[in-house]
Amino acid sequence: MKYILYIVFISIIMGSCRKDDVFTNAPVSLNFSTDSVNFDTIFSLKDSGVIGTPRSVTLRLIVTNPNENAVKTSIQMEGNQYGLFKLNADGIPGSGNLQKIDNLEIRGKDSIYVFIQTYINPDLTNEFQVTDNILFNTNGNLQKVVALTYAMNANYFKNDTISVDEIWQGSKPYVIYDDLFIKPGVTLTINPGVKIHSHNNSTIYVWGTLKILGTTDNPIVLQGDRLGVDYSEVPNQWNGIHFLQSSVNNKIQGAIIKNGFVGVRVDSVSLNGNPKLELSQTIIQDMGAVGLLSYSSYIKADNNLISDCGQYTFLGDLGGRYDFTFNTFVAIGSSAARKNATFTITNTPYRNQSGAIIMAFPLSYNIRNNIIWGSNEDEINFVRDEQGVTLNTNIKNNNIKSTLFRDELIQSTLKIDKNQVNYDPLFVDYTKKNYKLKGGSICTGAAETGTGFTVDLANKFRSFSPTIGAYEPD
Repeated sequence: MKYILYIVFISIIMGSCRKDDVFTNAPVSLNFSTDSVNFDTIFSLKDSGVIGTPRSVTLRLIVTNPNENAVKTSIQMEGNQYGLFKLNADGIPGSGNLQKIDNLEIRGKDSIYVFIQTYINPDLTNEFQVTDNILFNTNGNLQKVVALTYAMNANYFKNDTISVDEIWQGSKPYVIYDDLFIKPGVTLTINPGVKIHSHNNSTIYVWGTLKILGTTDNPIVLQGDRLGVDYSEVPNQWNGIHFLQSSVNNKIQGAIIKNGFVGVRVDSVSLNGNPKLELSQTIIQDMGAVGLLSYSSYIKADNNLISDCGQYTFLGDLGGRYDFTFNTFVAIGSSAARKNATFTITNTPYRNQSGAIIMAFPLSYNIRNNIIWGSNEDEINFVRDEQGVTLNTNIKNNNIKSTLFRDELIQSTLKIDKNQVNYDPLFVDYTKKNYKLKGGSICTGAAETGTGFTVDLANKFRSFSPTIGAYEPD
């Protein structure tokens, strides 16, 4: 019995002395999964008071020892002047400004993971680039991996409230963390060229008035705060703009609103008889759920493109008043799970949980010269509740994808006339989100005249025979 235990003991000892546990003192070249670790552009958090948290994703570098024997390597940043980069290798955090990790073991033919983050904390202005090197010293053999990040200074708002009239302008971006609130009776005006970046789950709540006053040549851009190319068309990066009950006289023109969950939500009836929202020459795209959402509200929209939204480009629920002219609503391949029509409008009353009607808001709409198109058979839907109230309806000179409402849409009456149903509008290239029209499009010159609109979304002149949709042909 003692002899057997002795054999087992010797076997354990021999097994623990494998060759890859024998450390070599010779210079060794390690292999790296990449020769450059590149971060998105991130914000510097200047003046925000929030300087102890990373402002980037965590990137991973795989370091492999190609040799039979184990090695020990020491890792550090070469400069790290502003302390922007932080390292962690196999659970060991770097120490000091240079983020040193000494004598880290890598077994033969094995790998370790190095995790890199950026912590932007310098008092710098505008946009700047930081390049540094991650150094690996393995028995005297020095190797480098480049670390590169761009950072941008900005105006920061974290759960802030706009309590007095305010104007946003200038080249420095505005960054919103959590939410921004505009109080009742207060107006926030945003001038041309301003860039607004909202962090994950952030919402702009408007109890007062919001005036986004961009131009075609100098639009106001509202998007998430991930600036890398890989995120340029990713939805659900922030929540969107939400106009609430007390909000009045809002205007959005010359804007690009993208990468959110619901681009623009407008709640409840207008309090003063004016449109609660005037929307013009604006692009809303890449929303996870809805581009433009209304509950019983009054919206006037002209010369807009709303596209590539997960469920609806437009949903007008619980009645409301809608005056839409020269818009393009398009959902081609925007969501494989989408079953509903991209443009849906309802007169459904507001009911409690037991189904009893609390209030019925009347529905009226004036839909002229719009393209409503997508990959489903029916891209327009009228949900008509027998207990709802529908007042005025006018739908003329539109290009619409519809099977269910085809016969209804091609009626020749004073209110329903000259709609092109199931005729491909011929977009230039929907795969590149170019929703201008090719030459020979059936929409060309087919719009109703006398609407009072003289330019299109791109500020191009509309002739006396204008084209259906947001764009005149080039």
